[in-house]
Amino acid sequence: MFKLNTNQKIGQYISKLIENSDFKSTRQFCRAYLEVSGVSVNDDELRKMSNRLSAIKKGSKSIQIKDLPVFTQLLDVSCEEILSAGEIRTFNENHMTNYQIAFSDDEKVWQSYINRDDKLILNSDEYNKTVIDYALEFKNYKFLKYLMENNYIWFVSKTPEKDCYLGFGAGTSIKRRKIGLIDDLDAEMKQNDSLRRKMIALAIENKDFDLLEELKAREIPSMYRVNLYGVSQPSFEKYCDIDIVKNLSNADEKVLNYFSKEIEIKPDLYKESVAFMFPMVDNLIELLIQNNNAYAEPILRRCIEHNKNAFKIIKRIKDRKYEQYGYIENNCEFYFSEDGNIISVFDRKKRDGTVTNIISINCDSESFVISELIKDLNKTYNKILNMRPEKGRVQ
Repeated sequence: MFKLNTNQKIGQYISKLIENSDFKSTRQFCRAYLEVSGVSVNDDELRKMSNRLSAIKKGSKSIQIKDLPVFTQLLDVSCEEILSAGEIRTFNENHMTNYQIAFSDDEKVWQSYINRDDKLILNSDEYNKTVIDYALEFKNYKFLKYLMENNYIWFVSKTPEKDCYLGFGAGTSIKRRKIGLIDDLDAEMKQNDSLRRKMIALAIENKDFDLLEELKAREIPSMYRVNLYGVSQPSFEKYCDIDIVKNLSNADEKVLNYFSKEIEIKPDLYKESVAFMFPMVDNLIELLIQNNNAYAEPILRRCIEHNKNAFKIIKRIKDRKYEQYGYIENNCEFYFSEDGNIISVFDRKKRDGTVTNIISINCDSESFVISELIKDLNKTYNKILNMRPEKGRVQ
């Protein structure tokens, strides 16, 4: 651990590094900074960068996290050296850091980092971030795909239905020589499903349908743990990711079509396949309506059809009658979880039933067609809830 130095001393040290570097002028450094950052190099951007760099040198502004990968790459120093104003130094061979690797687009650099004997790639840094955290933050899609395609990391295991607890069984094949250590990267992959969801957001941006399928982009681990006969259903809410919904709201029709289809899965606690809708489809529809996106209409129609199919199946099970002790009675148990709108019905006599999520929308639209579809959707939702012994409605 090192002590973070003052803005003034950090600025003075950066100024000294630039003076002693191969850059012939501050303007040349600023140009290189913009090029590495993927920013269009023009007089206006150069002027803004020059002013910001001048403020950093004077200590009136602090260096930002987003600057560190670029500064470390251009000046060939570690982030620790910059933030300590030169009090902490490392040898050149150790200059590779999670920041730099996650920002790099050079496969040779990636492979060299992976192959290091000390396996620094498995460590988190002083900010408790791994190389995957930074790669997702910098949207380095090429690097992340390289790691996945070479089986260095995976966000979904080969048996996701068996590993659907903290996530879908994510992990890494990169190991240290010493057995028994718990590595930061491996632990984070296994315990943090938000990494998979961030990767989904990048795959949506890149319209990578093969990767979306591999990531089980329309699914969440809780879907595989629903059951017919338990009062307590697993949580859906904690897996809802507003970034995915925002990315989808700006996606084209092909992506929206993919995410608005029914999903056939077989929960581990249920013997037959069941159909679910994308768990965040209600949030997506509301955002599409808010943005006057025309694709709200076909998604609403699919959700209505899904609710109607669920109603037919549940009603068929509910209408079964059995004679017992001289009485005709129904042997169904209903369960409803508002977290995810999960409804299940269990026939105690036949030991079967069904489970799914049902969709409702709580928003208005100036469009007559959309307003009528919302009413129809909520009507089907209420019809299902009204079959329960204790009726529940949405307004």
